[in-house]
Amino acid sequence: MNLTMRQFEILVAAADAATFSAAAVALGISQPSLSESIRRLERELNVVLFERTTRSLKLTDDGRRAAAVAREAVQDFRRAMQRLAAGAGGVHGRIAVAALPSIACAALPKALVTFAAEFPGIEIALHDVQHERAMALLRDGIVDIAVTLKPAHTAGLVFESVAADTAHLVCRKEHVLAKRKTVRWRDLADHPFIGITRISSVRRLTDAAFVHGAIAIEPRYEVEQVPSAIALVEAGLGVAALPSLTFAMFRNRHLAVRPLVDPVMRRHVGFVCRERRNLPAAAEALKRAIRAQLRDELREPAKN
Repeated sequence: MNLTMRQFEILVAAADAATFSAAAVALGISQPSLSESIRRLERELNVVLFERTTRSLKLTDDGRRAAAVAREAVQDFRRAMQRLAAGAGGVHGRIAVAALPSIACAALPKALVTFAAEFPGIEIALHDVQHERAMALLRDGIVDIAVTLKPAHTAGLVFESVAADTAHLVCRKEHVLAKRKTVRWRDLADHPFIGITRISSVRRLTDAAFVHGAIAIEPRYEVEQVPSAIALVEAGLGVAALPSLTFAMFRNRHLAVRPLVDPVMRRHVGFVCRERRNLPAAAEALKRAIRAQLRDELREPAKN
């Protein structure tokens, strides 16, 4: 098998485009040349990569797998070239990171300031996405590191735990539950509950607490984003249960946070990387900065 980096680049461009014509424009080559390159790649691999129609392209299952491998190979090659260029003077390169939105708000800004002071020539691509999307970006080779929860399935992945994020009640300061030092999950049953959509890691945390405590609570309101839940709580429409990393989203607002107990619910956050993949040289420094900031954020007790 004799595959070239250019063939990998063409496959990635075609996988990301709606048509071969669009991919050809992106690569600066003719459409017939691109189509012939794809045909040669299919012959070399002995698989069909695309389902072709007159209007659009669709990757086959084999095509999706091949595109993921090609994308990873292209990124590895570019990183290697960046490392060579860095040796010519100054440290340059690019690190792609996926992070939960709560982590992106709480820990990433200060961590990136610290990192940029040491590595001003490194470009950071930040994807603030939900956990499942972060895992998909990591497995597809689009990001180098995911800063998120411990994944349920770790085959081919390595998880490095950093800290534990604990669930808290969030309510208005004059709310009756704000008068308590701690609040039991079952106490939420007497108040309108604002929940996050089921695709969210926050929702999985609250649902697990309800199951553990044999509590039947259905959200009065259900939203997709934590800032939307916060806005509804602030308007007095109900209470919410949110992990402590979300506090950065509503500091200095008219809200109180209280630890939720019976049970205490924690989620472990940390770094997820692909197994046996070499990270960019500065990635460890970036991880150190994020680790320190995450631990600092989670060390602070609720003060509202």
